[in-house]
Amino acid sequence: RFVQDDSLKRLARILKKGGELRFATDIATRCDAGPGQSGLAEAAAPGPGGPVECRLLYGGRVSYSTATPIDMAHSLRRRMGATFPQLAGHRIDYAWGGFVDISMSRAPDFGRLPVAPRAGHAPNVYYVQGFSGHGLALTGLAGRVVAEAMAGDTSRFDTFARLRHRPFPGGRWLRTPALVLGMGWYRLKDALA
Repeated sequence: RFVQDDSLKRLARILKKGGELRFATDIATRCDAGPGQSGLAEAAAPGPGGPVECRLLYGGRVSYSTATPIDMAHSLRRRMGATFPQLAGHRIDYAWGGFVDISMSRAPDFGRLPVAPRAGHAPNVYYVQGFSGHGLALTGLAGRVVAEAMAGDTSRFDTFARLRHRPFPGGRWLRTPALVLGMGWYRLKDALA
């Protein structure tokens, strides 16, 4: 075998799958405020037909149970209306979700997989996992660090790889229920505060 089985099992214990939820509003007839004037993360980019589209990309909800909410767009629309009341009437054109790998520390896990020995070859199977929903910001850096390591400069990669990641408690069968219960407890505490 190329990769030792126990390594893959260790990697699986470090991660928990979570569902991230996002949506995009309809195209506004005009951009109500310029950058920095409204606090909105405004997307102003040419659309398929050429003119600028002004949409709000909104989201960030996480489902630790991996269950998709029944009406995701409605749930996120309510939150958007509470955050930005001026957008409460906007239609939702797109709603989507997907799984992300979450680490206990919420920091990415860098490493090398031990491989079956081959004469004269160093371990060259690299992995980076567990971006915990921060992949858009961090994957470019991670890709550069892995590319540097593959080209022979492992200094930055080794710095990240030294960060130790604890496995989620509960083992294979209780990991998800324990996480859902723990996150529910803290959500309740926040609501009552």
